[in-house]
Amino acid sequence: MVGLSALPAQVAQAAPPQVLPTPQSIVAEGAPVQLAGPVTVVADTDVDAPTKRELTQVLAAAGATVTWSTTTPASGTVIVASVTDAETQALAAQLGVEPATDLNEEGYVVANGVVSGRPTVLLEGKTDRGLFYSVDTFGQLIQGSTMAAAKVRDWPLMSIRGSIEGFYGVPWSHQARLDQLDFYGAHKMNTYIYTPKDDPYLRYQWRDLYPAEELEQLKDLVDEANANHVEFVYALSPGNDICYSLDADYEATEAKFEQLRQIGVSSFYVALDDIEPYLTCAQDLERFTLPGFRKLAEGQAYYLNRIVDGFINPHDLRPLQTVPTNYAGSGPDAYKEQFGTSTDDSILIQWTGEGVFSDQITMASVAAAKVSYNTDNLYIWDNFPVNDGQPDRLFLNPLTGRDADLYQLIAGFTSNPMVQSYASMIALAGYADYTWNGPAYQPEASLVRILDELAGDDPVVREALDVFVDLNQDWRPYRPTSEQAPELGADIAAFWAAYESGDEAGAQALRDRLAIIVDLPDTLESMAVEGFYDDTLPWLEAASEWAGALENAITALEKVDGDRPAAAAAALESRDLRTAATTNKRISGLENPTGNPVKYVPKVGDGRFDSFLTRAYSTYLEELGAEAITSVPLPATGSRSDRLGQWQTNSIDRIVDGDLSTLWWSNTAPQAGDYVAVDLGSVQPIGGVAVHQSDGDEIRADMFYRAELEYSSDGQAWTSLGQFDDSPLITAGAPEGAQARYVRLRATASNPGGQWVKIREFRVFGPDAQVATTVDGASVASAFDAALLTDLTGTAVAGDTVTRTLAEPQTDATIRLLGTAVGEVQAKVDGDWVKVGDASGQWFEGHVRGAVTAARVVLSPGEVALTEFIVVPFVGPEPTPTPTPTATPTPTPTPTPTPTPTPTPTPPGFTPSAPYTLPGLHTIDGRQWSTTCQSYSQTTRCRADIWASVVIRTSSGFQVRKGWAFNNLTYLPYMTRAQWANNPLGHTGAWTASDGRNWYTECDTAKTGRGGCRSYTWTTVFAATAKPGGGYTFSQSNKWVFNNIVMFRNG
Repeated sequence: MVGLSALPAQVAQAAPPQVLPTPQSIVAEGAPVQLAGPVTVVADTDVDAPTKRELTQVLAAAGATVTWSTTTPASGTVIVASVTDAETQALAAQLGVEPATDLNEEGYVVANGVVSGRPTVLLEGKTDRGLFYSVDTFGQLIQGSTMAAAKVRDWPLMSIRGSIEGFYGVPWSHQARLDQLDFYGAHKMNTYIYTPKDDPYLRYQWRDLYPAEELEQLKDLVDEANANHVEFVYALSPGNDICYSLDADYEATEAKFEQLRQIGVSSFYVALDDIEPYLTCAQDLERFTLPGFRKLAEGQAYYLNRIVDGFINPHDLRPLQTVPTNYAGSGPDAYKEQFGTSTDDSILIQWTGEGVFSDQITMASVAAAKVSYNTDNLYIWDNFPVNDGQPDRLFLNPLTGRDADLYQLIAGFTSNPMVQSYASMIALAGYADYTWNGPAYQPEASLVRILDELAGDDPVVREALDVFVDLNQDWRPYRPTSEQAPELGADIAAFWAAYESGDEAGAQALRDRLAIIVDLPDTLESMAVEGFYDDTLPWLEAASEWAGALENAITALEKVDGDRPAAAAAALESRDLRTAATTNKRISGLENPTGNPVKYVPKVGDGRFDSFLTRAYSTYLEELGAEAITSVPLPATGSRSDRLGQWQTNSIDRIVDGDLSTLWWSNTAPQAGDYVAVDLGSVQPIGGVAVHQSDGDEIRADMFYRAELEYSSDGQAWTSLGQFDDSPLITAGAPEGAQARYVRLRATASNPGGQWVKIREFRVFGPDAQVATTVDGASVASAFDAALLTDLTGTAVAGDTVTRTLAEPQTDATIRLLGTAVGEVQAKVDGDWVKVGDASGQWFEGHVRGAVTAARVVLSPGEVALTEFIVVPFVGPEPTPTPTPTATPTPTPTPTPTPTPTPTPTPPGFTPSAPYTLPGLHTIDGRQWSTTCQSYSQTTRCRADIWASVVIRTSSGFQVRKGWAFNNLTYLPYMTRAQWANNPLGHTGAWTASDGRNWYTECDTAKTGRGGCRSYTWTTVFAATAKPGGGYTFSQSNKWVFNNIVMFRNG
């Protein structure tokens, strides 16, 4: 290439754009270079093809018109791209930067300035790979069409940077693997270890050569890896049935490797993980004689060394790699010592850290591991973000927990990604940045950059992706301190603080976040990396349902004091969305023995969404007055599967000791079929069950994660009470008439992550005499448990009932039904059943006067799903605040003379109308009314209450609350004027009642019309006037307030 003359003195510039991975040295010196328009790239004709491809794309994006040349033009913008040589070294000197000569094999230099009047860029690599990486950095320095002034000298601190496709589960598609290799090249990653568990020619048919079609696909991967300067490492897994000393098995290994070498593979790996820890063939047992586990290491070392001597070295291939059978922990043991001592010093050995999953990997741990394995060629197989042990989760955390200076001790890392290849790119980008320059690695900066890349340019999509990633930050149990959905958690905390203080504006942040989550399946469909959307769609849909459940729960809380029918609809819709989110199995796993894929329910935002709903549902039901009606637990003894054992002194008898602070703790993880049970001693009626797992009713730690609750009278035939996933607290009602001696909680699948089990209490309750139903097979306890997630369900026949008997009579009561129960609601008053109203939708509320001892709904034929049956004291009326306040009423004036008795008249034709004379709940002009009617002497008296804001005077001042407020009494036209003659409510006049209050009645006026009277009482009225800036101005006055109307019967 033609030399260039010296450039003018350097001018300091603004800081260059952020480059990731962070270069070892980058300074804002040189001169900005405008790339739009003609640009000449000076490069040899045999310039690295991947570099030429990438540089062409970068320049095209900047608006350049590119000419490729081997000589420098007389004018115009020049880019010199070359592996280091005398000419690039001279140009580096002219640009004031040290050349790439002394960098490691993957180092590079990027610099710019003005040379001989020409804007000039230098891209210099120590090798072709370094030159390729220089183009990536060059592209990041371009903003629009201008390259920022910069001098960069850069090289990786770790020589192995990549991934190992080593997970169990649904394998990546061929296209996904190709896209991964492109991604690695774009992020300066150089290693891809091919060892998918589904490739039979790697494992169970490892001795067989690949058929032509499969070999062609592998060649596609090898070619794509080479096109991105990624090392394709072929990892054979012969350990299940190999005879290490058998010539035929060695020859099969060599033949397989040679087949791969012929398509371009130059890096080979023998995986000895996840196999039986002993020799399996007679010839090995005879040949290898060291004691204990040393014998296995001796045989494996013999086989590996034979590959090095017989295949790797003769073909001048890259060093052989392996993962030993004991691949975790830094402490010494006989196997590790023998393996490291016996294997060839050139072999690279992988290690997973202190555990299979390592929360932290420290300098001290790695140093100890190098000693225990007796090797200087240790590098890490990092089991993050792999999710094959928890296929229902995504781990979208940035990489953390790895000491910054590990490059001083190890050759590098390969990440074991998730089944979802594109979703794994978040973590993989972190590995790229960390392994290149650990001391400069910033997890949050790396996360922001990769989310920008995945989302694309749309800010709405970018914000939505941030919100979704926040929902998948939990890496438990592998990292016990990890926090799930921290940003959602902060908004939830702010919501509850605002709710408790009455600050409606404080809830808006949560509402805004939930709206974004609800729309995730639509919003993220247009993100730049479509594969990420496809990978995560099951979780996006589940998150949307969870968020919808929270939105409706908030609506229920907001409306419970003002619009109870709407609140009920929202609460039940929330419950339905939560059920969908927790039961829809959207994730397909590998096929089971029947040929059908195993399906999983996505977990997303768990610990946040569900905890919020638990509190919201409880708060909502408390506002309605719901309370659980339970009996004392039945005496029982506990038992368990033999497999589950006992950790330390935490014995099984603690599950029935009545103490939630003690527990039974297994000493192993459950498998399908394992159980914990209680024995009631004899067959007896049962009403419900509560199993308190883990360390708390809302803590997901050690517990049964997939379980079924069952009961039996003989221990042989079992009846299910329901299946439960991820439920620290399990509650269930038994069908009416259920009889059992044994109740058990049985695992339906193995626990994820090897979690053990803790049970604090396993309680079985007998039927409660206060509640009953005649609906066949229905669990009556489910309608009286103050729980939104359970229903009394069944098919009613005409006349079936659900009944609540009160422990003691209640003077005046309100009856509320939440859920579906069509029929007539009745109350037992003074020994007689009286109609309160008709239930027909998702909500019923009615009021009844008198001494109430029971309530029931007499059902119409059809399906029943009664969530809660609530009986609470009737809340007395309060005055309504401004601008037109309602006075504190007196429903029944004093004195109340008894009307002159006469024979009971035949009731005339009268049609009741809402809201004053028609019993039931009414909505008129958006206001809620409640009307109850009762016999009064020889007529009927109806009381109308309205749901309104009321002013309460307390010792500290006034408060405004929502509640039912008395409006008026109406006496129906069943008595004549003569029959009211001795009652002051029935003729014009004024009087003073025995309590000192003044009354007056007017009849046959313009207000009353002919044939009626209205009565008023002199009352103190409290009023509240809203202030423009918030709050109220309170006032107090005395005035005449309307109380009741009497309607006369003609005749």
